[in-house]
Amino acid sequence: MRLVRFQQKSSENRIGLAIDNKRIVELTRIKGSEPLLDFLQDPKHESRAAQAIDIARKQASVAGEKTVKGVLDLEAVTVLPPISRPTKIICLGGNFSDHLQEGSTNLPPFPISFLKSPTSLVGHRGPVVYPKRVKLLDYEVELAAVIGKKCKDVSKKDALDHVAGFSIFNDISARDIQFAEMKRGFCNLGKNFATFAPMGPFLVTPDAAGNPDSLGMELRVNGQTRQLSSTKNMVFKMRELVEFFSSMTLEPGDIITSGTPSGVAIYRKPDKTPYLLKRGDLVEAKIETLGRLQNTIIQEGQTLIPQTVSA
Repeated sequence: MRLVRFQQKSSENRIGLAIDNKRIVELTRIKGSEPLLDFLQDPKHESRAAQAIDIARKQASVAGEKTVKGVLDLEAVTVLPPISRPTKIICLGGNFSDHLQEGSTNLPPFPISFLKSPTSLVGHRGPVVYPKRVKLLDYEVELAAVIGKKCKDVSKKDALDHVAGFSIFNDISARDIQFAEMKRGFCNLGKNFATFAPMGPFLVTPDAAGNPDSLGMELRVNGQTRQLSSTKNMVFKMRELVEFFSSMTLEPGDIITSGTPSGVAIYRKPDKTPYLLKRGDLVEAKIETLGRLQNTIIQEGQTLIPQTVSA
């Protein structure tokens, strides 16, 4: 199933189940801090989801073309990141063979990572703010795994049993600041401005997501394809990542991202300038079975006017 966390005319957390890429049916409201995870912990969550879909279909058969109670247009609600306050967002660096080649980097001996702050999260169709101090803004489509059960030192064999679901992640990066930090051996602010972690729109359960190590990936800017690859090109597969990072103890809601494939702006030759993100750009990150994550780049203080690009 594909779950979504959203708001409609209030600040209250609400959760829905996707009927397709455009419509969701609202599920029973849950007041927990992480309602999607709380819903999945309910032993009856599958029957509750099936019941909601069944009711929506029966109402639709009666209503015809009229609005069906409980069925909402995904673009008409405020879609929130699937997870609100993870204790950790662990992001991979150099974990795709094609990305390593474009950056002339050797294969890492173990997963190389950095942390993103929960305050950088933003949902589907939310704005990505272009900070005034940043000069080189870049994109990175990534697969995100959300931990559902606390785990410590899990085996690779059992690793995915601790994953609640998968989502799309865009690791927005201020390259000028990031590379200046990396000269000193660190990576922090360049990855952690507010709104630098778009995520969503759905949390897709493992049964619906399919094999996380064999999913097509694409990122478009204003309809133009910039990244086109597959999670097949990951150096360390998702089982290995969960196993590796469980040594630091993973908690429900923690996020582990896959790293990004080739096609990022900073490594474009002979001139990266046309590929760097600009204010007003519409960025769409897509992963097979997981949907499409859409965000617009805005300048500080600007009001976002949502826009769309045809598939």
